[in-house]
Amino acid sequence: MEKRPKNSAQTQTAQKKPLTRRFSGYLARSYYASPDDLALRVPELQPLRNTTIVVVGLGCLGAPSVLEFAKAGVGHIRLVDHDDVDPATTVRWPIGFSASGKQKAQALHDYIQDNYPYTESTPHHLRIGAIRQPGHKSPSQTTIVDEIINGASLIYDATAELGVQHFLSDYAWEKGITYIGVSGTMGGWGGKVFRVRPHHGSGCWFCYRLLCHEGTIKEPPSAPVNEPLVQPIGCADPTFTGAGFDMLQIGLAGVRLAVSTLCEGVSSGYPPSDWDAIHIRLRADNGSLIPPSYTAHMILPHRDCQIDHD
Repeated sequence: MEKRPKNSAQTQTAQKKPLTRRFSGYLARSYYASPDDLALRVPELQPLRNTTIVVVGLGCLGAPSVLEFAKAGVGHIRLVDHDDVDPATTVRWPIGFSASGKQKAQALHDYIQDNYPYTESTPHHLRIGAIRQPGHKSPSQTTIVDEIINGASLIYDATAELGVQHFLSDYAWEKGITYIGVSGTMGGWGGKVFRVRPHHGSGCWFCYRLLCHEGTIKEPPSAPVNEPLVQPIGCADPTFTGAGFDMLQIGLAGVRLAVSTLCEGVSSGYPPSDWDAIHIRLRADNGSLIPPSYTAHMILPHRDCQIDHD
């Protein structure tokens, strides 16, 4: 069958018909977030860029302190804890259920890398004082601690464990590193922040303990000892009661003292502090609520301390 030629007019119309494509667009706002852009908002904190803080103990005091250090622009944070995140502890922990089951150090490391990329962080899953298993060829704790603390600008101890405080404060003294300890009292009624400086004429951890024991530095209030701890269902370790926002007051006082210490000697840096210890009262001795009260003290060599402070 003979094919009919196509209508020339139709052919020309089809050829001239433009191809139509629909494009959609929008205006995207750009933001400036370089280290220098961030620095404009916190100029006094610029000395922190070149500092390294070792934070030991990542509970309701250590974890929020870590996030404040990252927010402030600390150059490197080394995170030390042996525990995992129990979702029940998120009533006091700064990251919620999304961190459940993760190692605390790893969870904070991940959060920092996602949200504060100019701060380097290193997680260390370590329980200071734990016994090495027989037959294991892993390095000794002394070697591990040496590696973690080597080159650190400051040790921030939030373990609230007397044995760990004793060990780390002595270690910091020998290495010439400033040590800061933070702890809360039972029930979250108060707390302590204290600094041990490896300087001539400064008191040590034992001096601070003696000053507290004799009453020169008055202890902050604490909940009655007949109900100091609670044993949650399914939990192997007892814990204390107390509100997260109360404990945060103590952690923030510790962060201020640490930042002040790290910025010393820089004329445009965060102002220096002329105290070594702060005792915080959030409750009266009978447990009634009071406005937060802070008393500041210097830690000087105590007459009964046997440590050589030279």
